[in-house]
Amino acid sequence: MPDKYYQEYGPISRRRATRRPYDDPAPTAAEPFDENDDFADEGWSQRASHTRRPVRARRRGLAPLLFVVLLGVAVFATLPYALGLWSGDRVADGVSLQGVPMAGKSAAEVRALLDERYAAFQRTPITLTFEGRSWTPTLAQLGVQFDPADVAAEVLAAGHSGGPLTRVRELWAIWRGGLDLAPRMSLDTRALHAYLNTIPTTVEQPPRDAALSIAEGKVLPTPAQIGRQVLASDTTAEIASALQTLAPQTVTLRTRTLEPRITDAALAPATATAQQLLSQPLTLRQGEQQWVWDANKIAELISIAPEGRQLAVRVDADRLTKAVQKLAQIVDTGTSEPRLAFRSGKVQIAEPGQDGWKLKQEAAAQEISQTLQLAQREIALPVEQIAPQVTAKSLPSLGINELVGEGKTSFAGSASYRITNIKAGAARMDGVLIAPGEEFSFNTQLGAVDESNGFVQGYAVIGNRTQLEWGGGVCQDSTTVFRAAFWAGLPITERHAHPFYISWYDDFSYPGDSAPGMDATIFTGVLDLKFVNDTGNWLLMEAKVDEAAEVLTVRLYGTKPNRTVEARGPDVTKIVPAPSNPVYVDDNTLAAGTVKQTDHARRGMDISVYRVITENGVQKTPETFFTRFKAWPNVFARGTG
Repeated sequence: MPDKYYQEYGPISRRRATRRPYDDPAPTAAEPFDENDDFADEGWSQRASHTRRPVRARRRGLAPLLFVVLLGVAVFATLPYALGLWSGDRVADGVSLQGVPMAGKSAAEVRALLDERYAAFQRTPITLTFEGRSWTPTLAQLGVQFDPADVAAEVLAAGHSGGPLTRVRELWAIWRGGLDLAPRMSLDTRALHAYLNTIPTTVEQPPRDAALSIAEGKVLPTPAQIGRQVLASDTTAEIASALQTLAPQTVTLRTRTLEPRITDAALAPATATAQQLLSQPLTLRQGEQQWVWDANKIAELISIAPEGRQLAVRVDADRLTKAVQKLAQIVDTGTSEPRLAFRSGKVQIAEPGQDGWKLKQEAAAQEISQTLQLAQREIALPVEQIAPQVTAKSLPSLGINELVGEGKTSFAGSASYRITNIKAGAARMDGVLIAPGEEFSFNTQLGAVDESNGFVQGYAVIGNRTQLEWGGGVCQDSTTVFRAAFWAGLPITERHAHPFYISWYDDFSYPGDSAPGMDATIFTGVLDLKFVNDTGNWLLMEAKVDEAAEVLTVRLYGTKPNRTVEARGPDVTKIVPAPSNPVYVDDNTLAAGTVKQTDHARRGMDISVYRVITENGVQKTPETFFTRFKAWPNVFARGTG
């Protein structure tokens, strides 16, 4: 190739760049290119024929340059590897731990640094706080797995693991940009939630609605209280974020307030309503009798309940109905039919019938509810006058022809007050007529247990103890009536046993035998004895007291159905010995220093009696009469007066 071609592109050409173009000789025209020329394959363009350097010589000139370049690349590439080999078992240059340079440190130095750096985090990773209280859960309680030894191994292994090529590549990357490592930590959110669930017991509180109550006739408002709930998810997120710093952090427990549904604003109107209802007593009159309901009694009728976001204070219909039912047991005069006697197989009028009174319970409840809204509170109770159904002319049609059932009890050894009350109770039962299908109520027939009906005060079983009460001993009458109805096969719709065993009720309980399980206690307005006359005819009750024999007998006369009655048992189980330690009850009606025994120790037991009725040759399903007597200690009244 002509020298001039190379000169144009070589250094000489650059040095001549300042010369003018016309100083050079004009170029000659190029010869045509011969395709058979030896240089055609070299790819050169058509130019004038000149002297050329051999291609092989030109290539030998490039080889040294290529060697130098490759040697430089090799040295540059292997330099990090060489440095890695030089560092040996120490941390490679360029490696750091959370921004702290670690290059050149030994394994012991790395571990010591890690232990020092993360010791506080491992001891107390998180401190939870809330309103002056704090909790310091461990890593395990938080569900965290964290081991500095793992990152120590990772720091030491950086650039020292794998084959030569892997090491070169890794060290090259470290040498160029460095490597900042951090300990690995895993968080089990289920364990964290489980720990957070242990905190709400001391932090959380449900919202409390404003409330109203009545005690001893006084209205007591209770203010509302705002509730608080732990936000577990939000707290978990904050804890997880704090843990990522790998340093002790304080996190405030996230909570939210819970507003009560009924606020204090509802208290004022509700309190005013309740106070108005309790402001005056209520007087109830029937003839010459009257009953006064004070604030405590009226409070029993009041219901206070949430209604939307308010407190509804009203006279409760169900409570009022029950109160009127108890009132009726006192107001109602019982049967107004004549008192009859069964003599020489014939029924006779022993005492003429009189008009009676029966409380109109629904109307009475309505009047009471309305009157409680007024300032003046006095009611003449609505009653219904009852005329006798039985007259002398109708006696033969009553069907009272024979004995249907009989009950007996012994009151031997009873105190005089008790005998007086037994006789007064029997007088209220003697000669009473029970209409076909009628449900007989002992309490209704008994009427008021007071001096007007011949009763006196005496000891009676009230609740769980014996105490002085009007009509003490009248349960002798109810027990005897129960036995007459039992042996007549009449359906017993209500019966209550005494709370503890009373031995004298064993006598005459079964034909030719004495055993427990056949007693019936009553308490006016609370416990009653009831049965139904299912004979299809009238029944006449006769009650006779034989003071000489100390026996009370109740007989039911009528038309006896084609039925037989059998008692099976009693089955006595669960016998419990009487308590050995006596009980002393202070009594301010007794002089100080006086001790008087009111109850005697008795064993406890369960008793089941089965009544089997066969009617018209068909045996009915046995009925169970269950009694549970409590074990009872000796009880003494101790005077404090």
